[in-house]
Amino acid sequence: MRKFTYIDTESSWDERLHAASCHINPALQPFHRIASRRIFAAAAFDVTVSPDGAIACDHIAHWSAREDGDEQEVVRALFHHLYARTDRTVVGYGSIAMDVQLLQLAAQEYSLVLPQHFKAERPRHERLDSPGRHFDLGLAMKGRSKTWHHLSEILLRIGLPAFLMSGKKHVRLPQDDRGWKDVCAHVQLDCALLAIAHMAWLRSQGHPNIDAWTAALAVLEWLQRNGELTDQVRHKLKRTCAGLALMISDEQQLAA
Repeated sequence: MRKFTYIDTESSWDERLHAASCHINPALQPFHRIASRRIFAAAAFDVTVSPDGAIACDHIAHWSAREDGDEQEVVRALFHHLYARTDRTVVGYGSIAMDVQLLQLAAQEYSLVLPQHFKAERPRHERLDSPGRHFDLGLAMKGRSKTWHHLSEILLRIGLPAFLMSGKKHVRLPQDDRGWKDVCAHVQLDCALLAIAHMAWLRSQGHPNIDAWTAALAVLEWLQRNGELTDQVRHKLKRTCAGLALMISDEQQLAA
């Protein structure tokens, strides 16, 4: 039994921090330093994979500066979620370069204790994806090469439709109620998409009995039923699930 928590954060530039950085270094490029960003939304998705390949979607949660107060409260809520999940591997995508950096900065600014998964000192004998650790899927795929794949590119190769990822790359700080609802739906969907990519990666690494299309269908159907989503995202999920079900059916008929 392997347990995972998939995380996603969204952040925006803080004008005050950026101005202070420019005061120290006038040659600084506009909005260039990660330390000048603040987290305004986050989500976490708990999934369990059994040895026979069965996937159980256990829980999904999300937090936003609109609902929870500010960056400090968003990060605090995510940390408390992870404090209770030391038996799980936290999985991100490109998270070493972005999410974890911002979470470490926030922890220092607000005197918060990092979850075990992000602490610097780890036993050397542990695997990178051991329970209680953080695993960056993007970094694992990159390895020692110079090639980074966008998560959406992996999902397209798996067979998910492009319309499901439209608008995925650029997420701005919301200015109204509709915008905040869109962001909350976005971070939940991002966690689900990361889970799908990770399941396919697990299969490629030799985990028996995982099928990428079946895993994707199970995750997206569960999200459709249990996520706090907008009507637009629900419609995309409905179309995607119908397509996946047809793909699986066609494959089964060919194999018969």
